[in-house]
Parts: sequence; structure tokens; C-alpha cells
Amino acid sequence: MSTNYSPSSTIIAGLDIGSSKTNVVITRLNDNNNPEILGAASVPSRGIRKGVIVNLEQAALTVTAVIEKAELQAGVTVESVILGVSGGHIELTKSKGVITIPSQKEVTADDIKRVIETATTIIIPPDREIIHVLPQSFSVDDQPGIKDPIGMTGSRLEVHVHIITVAATSVNNLIKSVYKAGFNTADIILKPLAAARALIKEEEKDEGCILIDIGASTTNYVIFTDGGIKHTGQLSIGGGHVTNDISYGMKTTLHIAEQIKCDHGSAIATSIPMQEQLEIPTPNGRTERIESRRLLSEIIQPRLEEILFLINEQIEKTGFKSHLSAGVILTGGVANTEYLEELAGEIFQLPIRIGMPYQFRGLDEFIKNPSFSTATGLSLYGLQSTPKLGNVSSPDEDKNFQKIVYRIQDWFNEFF
Repeated sequence: MSTNYSPSSTIIAGLDIGSSKTNVVITRLNDNNNPEILGAASVPSRGIRKGVIVNLEQAALTVTAVIEKAELQAGVTVESVILGVSGGHIELTKSKGVITIPSQKEVTADDIKRVIETATTIIIPPDREIIHVLPQSFSVDDQPGIKDPIGMTGSRLEVHVHIITVAATSVNNLIKSVYKAGFNTADIILKPLAAARALIKEEEKDEGCILIDIGASTTNYVIFTDGGIKHTGQLSIGGGHVTNDISYGMKTTLHIAEQIKCDHGSAIATSIPMQEQLEIPTPNGRTERIESRRLLSEIIQPRLEEILFLINEQIEKTGFKSHLSAGVILTGGVANTEYLEELAGEIFQLPIRIGMPYQFRGLDEFIKNPSFSTATGLSLYGLQSTPKLGNVSSPDEDKNFQKIVYRIQDWFNEFF
């Protein structure tokens, strides 16, 4: 496998600051113009709760630790990152814009920008900022459902968009934690959109699919049909709730509960033989007692069923479920759970697969680990696109907010 790089090839780092773990993936285009992972790392998160910074100093130390660990593996130096954002503060608003096209002229790229800017002139609370504007469809005169109207002739252009907003202070604190760690932020991306870029093929977007990213404290999902994003949403429940259940049910610490969940957990209890056992260690690593592995799975399964049932309910409410011919793509750390595909298949009654990045070369142990899907997608975005923020190297909140606002002008073509 080639590991030769063009001298001008840019190093890109995708940074996924999570409630439980913080992951980074460092990538670069090789001489064959293929994205390749140079280094990746994961460290326990500190100072972050439910995707939001609660202790800036600890969060900055987390960022420093994970990037330095990946830099050591990659043998390169990181200057800036593509930063993922998620959490309960994310909101989706629907809007539309309409403009006139004088003298029956052809629709141009400038017209597209103009109509989308019109759609974004909505009133939002002063404490929120727009990070993504996602076109759903265009109409030219009386012809609706157009994906790309450039070159068409008409007098009236209309667009329907989804506008994703965030709590400005939450995003600014993420950026400040990166800055305090000694790095710049080149752009910010909603995490499930980043993961989708790494995991989902264009034909799946055309046929209709849903990506479900089960994190520690939140579960995010995004629905694609007809090649574009149709709906996004989230639940304030995730793998951390499974860990809490295990800690309580098996009378052990959260750290040990997380360890045995990852090492021995199963999504379907009846798949585990009654006689199969596992060791519950003490905090110092010694074996404290022997427990039934089926008991562990009997604790895990109800919580995973709850998450998947709630997502299924939300999908059905959108009206898109019958359009998801390509099925469900599961990712995030919980996607490593044994028999999760089978459990999800029973609940969704759709094709199910575990999402793995398919465009990368390099470190297989990271490419094939769903825990790194978001960080990998963030880095892929940086390789394929021009970051919109530039480098945010100022801790000044007002400047950061203004750069976030400016970036929406070029967003219309990123994910549509």
C-alpha cells in the first residue's frame, strides 16, 4: 500500500469531542489522490457532558492529549481541526425562499445562492447561530421537486431548506477548548452529517436510508431519500445509559461497567448460553466475582431496544420509512455490540448494516471501528471541501460568532 504523499498535500484532522470519549483521525491524500489515515487516537473525555463543555480547562487537556497521541502515531504535526458538533441544543427549522428571474433567463449558480440566502432570512433567537443550510428541493415556476435547477428557464425560483441551528455559546466553547489546547478550528460540522459522508454511498442516498449514530449520551440520526437529506433528529439517550444500567444491575463502577459492556456485551440475551460466564474485576484489576454473561445481556438488551424503538417511532412520524429501501446504517461505539444488527432488524423491519468508512486506506483497526466513523467523516470533509471558517485562532467570542454566520453563504452545495 502506498504511503507516499505529495509535498503540497494537506494534513487534515477530524476531531470528535464526545461525552465519553474524544476521537481524532489524521488524514492526507496520497500520491494516487486517495484519502489515507495516517494516525488516529481515542482518550476518555473530561470536562464534557452531553456534548457540551462544562469545564474548559479539562476539555482542553482532553483535546491536547488525543491530538498529541495521534500525531505521535502519524509522525506529522496538526495545526487545525475539522470539529464535530452535537448535543441537545441542536435544532432543525424548515424554511423556503422565493426569487424572481427576470426576462425568462436561465437559472444560474448566483440565482441559487440568492434564493437560499432569502430562505435563511428567518428570525432566530439571539443566542443561536446557523451552521448548516440544507436544500431539500427547488421549484421553477410551477415545476416542483427539482434537485438541480441550473440551466432551466423560468421566471420564479423557489427553494425549500432545512436550517440547522446551534446554541452559540456551546459551539464557541468547543472552539475555545480547541484553541486553548493549541490548535485552530478550520470548520464545524454536525456530527451525523460528517459520519454520513464517510459511511453512505450515493446509491444508498438515492434509494433512501437512515444513518443512526449511537453515542454515549445522545443518539443522532439523519434520513436520506432521492439523493438528499430529508430529516435529522436526535434522542437524549445513548450508550452511557447502558453503562449506567450495568453499573447498577451488576453493582460495579461505571468504569468497569463500560469495560465489560465493550468486552462481553450482547444485544440479544437469548443468544448467550446459560452457562457462559464473565469475570467482574475490581478497580485494581483483580477478579472480584464471576457472573453470568446472559445476565449482562439481559441488562443491555432492554435499553438498546428502547433506543431503537424510539428512533423507529420518530422515523414513522416523518412519513419517510416506506422510502428507505437501502435500510438502516448503524454507527457509533454501540454499533460494535454483538447481535445489534439482528435486534435492529427485528425492530425496524428494514435492511440493517454496520457503517464502516469505505473510501479510506491506512489503519484498518480504525477504519473498521464504528467508534471512529464521525472523526473519519470530519477528516474526509476536510479533504474533499474547502473549510468555511478558515482558521479560528481567536478566543474572541464575537469574532467566532461572525465567522460562523459568514460560512452559511457557501453551504448550499455541501450536502445536497
